[in-house]
Amino acid sequence: MSDRPTPDPRFDPDLEPEELRRLEDQLRTELAEETRSVRPPDRLEAILHQAREAGPVSARAGHAPRRWLVPVAAAAAVALIAGGVWWAGQDRSTRTAAPATTGPTTSQATPAPSGSSPSAPASAVTSGSATLTAGPGPTTLPVYFVGPQGGDKPAYGLYREFVPGPVTSGDAAARAKAALGLALRPPTSTTDAAYLAPWAGQSIRAVTVTPKLITVDLAVPGDPAAATTAGVRRLAVQELVWTAQAAVQKGNVPVRFTVQGKDTKLFGSIATAGRTFTRPSSDRLYEDLAPIWVTSPSRGQLVSATTPLTVTGQAIVFEATVSWELYRDGAKVKGGHTMASVGAPQQGSYSIQLGTLPAGSYSIRVFEPSQADGQSVVAARTVTFSVQ
Repeated sequence: MSDRPTPDPRFDPDLEPEELRRLEDQLRTELAEETRSVRPPDRLEAILHQAREAGPVSARAGHAPRRWLVPVAAAAAVALIAGGVWWAGQDRSTRTAAPATTGPTTSQATPAPSGSSPSAPASAVTSGSATLTAGPGPTTLPVYFVGPQGGDKPAYGLYREFVPGPVTSGDAAARAKAALGLALRPPTSTTDAAYLAPWAGQSIRAVTVTPKLITVDLAVPGDPAAATTAGVRRLAVQELVWTAQAAVQKGNVPVRFTVQGKDTKLFGSIATAGRTFTRPSSDRLYEDLAPIWVTSPSRGQLVSATTPLTVTGQAIVFEATVSWELYRDGAKVKGGHTMASVGAPQQGSYSIQLGTLPAGSYSIRVFEPSQADGQSVVAARTVTFSVQ
């Protein structure tokens, strides 16, 4: 008998967490029935031996060291037994799959979108899901931005938001070009942590999509003064990779970059000749993604005082432990802990039930406290919203 469970053919790794929860109950029941008869071999010692042979993992530039890299080998043994659902941070920006592409599609250069996004139509869902609206008008696109991880030590990672975009067709290249244009101009906020703008002065000339390659042609190679460290420059490239792949909706398709049709060095240091870029594997998402996301409520969202509020998000945290604090008009009113669906190095989903809230201005702070001292913060994300 194979050590690895057979994947469920109904499972789509591109589903958003909200969609995955619809399958959770059914999958849990079926998994329980299957595992009653499973007697997997004990591979814990083999896994620990492999981890010891691999040696320590050094922190990459722009990332704080992750203390869970040592005990993760033991957690991997549990994962081998459990099998189950895998979430790799993929995005789905439409409920209906796009037609299969038999040849390249290209979106040529058009005026770059303005810094302010158009308002989404009433039928568009702009937070916590990814529904594209049909027909003319703006659509909601998954876009990645570089931002601070919010911990006590300076570090940066990628955050995803769903942003109204100027797309009027279902063409994959057009979606990608629109989403990339939005990624170049991060939204500003006076209350939440600001994103970086490493692509200042940049524009997207063209995007070409084939089943095996996404080619993004930029106007300029990028100003090193706008991305001052090697870690931020790497993340700046990766935010375009994640955004393009999310818009195309075909999984981890390699992305190639050119500048006015030619190979170059992005930010003067990242060579593009003969090279493509992809997302890291599901067990190395921490290299790119910020440890904690809050996907709902969205920044500045207006919430009804008569509807129970559930905070949802994604987390890459030690032992899947997530802490949170709710503030009203700057004063803490609630706090607690919850568990993500899986611990680091995987990205898991979490939810926090807040119930109905009285009218007012709120902020939800979700964070990972240090396991070493219980006082310092490894990573945090704060989102403001209003209730009326």
